[in-house]
Amino acid sequence: MCGHSVIFAGHRPYYSLYPGQLQELSGQTHSVIVDGRNVGEPDAFIDAGFVYKGIGRGDKNGHEIF
Repeated sequence: MCGHSVIFAGHRPYYSLYPGQLQELSGQTHSVIVDGRNVGEPDAFIDAGFVYKGIGRGDKNGHEIF
């Protein structure tokens, strides 16, 4: 199990990831995701409890980690 995810590939399957899938795969309810390809919807991940960092999108979290 992993509490953090980093996406650096823009392959089509990554565009269909949603927070529930990553929570299920990681076994965590609060994780960090670094989206280097901007494939995720920031608000959906933040609302699900993720600390989300999309490269080039600015800070939408207001979380002290970033």
